[in-house]
Amino acid sequence: MRIYAIANQKGGVGKTVTTVNLAAALAERGRRVLAIDWDPQGHLTEAIGVEVTPGASLARALLGQWSGELSELVQQVNDNLFVIPTSDDMFLLEPQMYGKAGREYLLSRFLDTVVSIFDDVVIDCPPSLGALNDNALVATRKRPADDQVQGKIVIPVQAEDSSIKALRLFLRQMTTLQEALNVEFEVAGMTVNMYDGRKGRIATSTLEAFQTHPIGVIGVFKDLKEVRESWRLRTTVLEHAPASETAIGFRKLADRLDPELVTAAAS
Repeated sequence: MRIYAIANQKGGVGKTVTTVNLAAALAERGRRVLAIDWDPQGHLTEAIGVEVTPGASLARALLGQWSGELSELVQQVNDNLFVIPTSDDMFLLEPQMYGKAGREYLLSRFLDTVVSIFDDVVIDCPPSLGALNDNALVATRKRPADDQVQGKIVIPVQAEDSSIKALRLFLRQMTTLQEALNVEFEVAGMTVNMYDGRKGRIATSTLEAFQTHPIGVIGVFKDLKEVRESWRLRTTVLEHAPASETAIGFRKLADRLDPELVTAAAS
């Protein structure tokens, strides 16, 4: 099982759009994909058109306050795409985490229980540097090559100066967490979202700075109408506009993150 944390401590950089459409692209390739709304604000839950389930919640499950069937937490979107929506409990989860031993591993332990069920997990992280983000990053930590679980971090950004500053803070958080827990993370790269070269030198020079950064850019997505339209329709771009530049871009992103998909599609 592969785990992708879509993470950046800055809000408004396209984390949810990346999560939803990367998950859809992986599912389109025949993978069983679980998308997790790990942000208390619930943007993924809204964007993909699922409803909050009363009673059962991932937050309560992680804290040991609920134990039931996985089917009570997970909602099916299509044949291969599944979602764990947010809940009101998510707003209370982070402060309660600090009283738990090994709090950074709560999400990771839960995901270990679904290894035999899903091929990929894509996590929509909150715009913060707190315990929720730590949990998502730790779930992607490097493990032995023969482990059933492998993970990567994808960092959505925008081509603007504030994104460069936010990236520095996020990378500093990653370094601190790696040193504190003696773990190692793999960053797959950055996706530059809502790019519009017509905005002038600030946009183009910032894109160039990201492209020459050691992390690198693995996808550039323009500010196109199909993204806004699909959000309003509460569906994915791949479903709403399957032949669009954006949909094609997310398919390429999925293939780049998991080269085995290209081989499977060719066969």
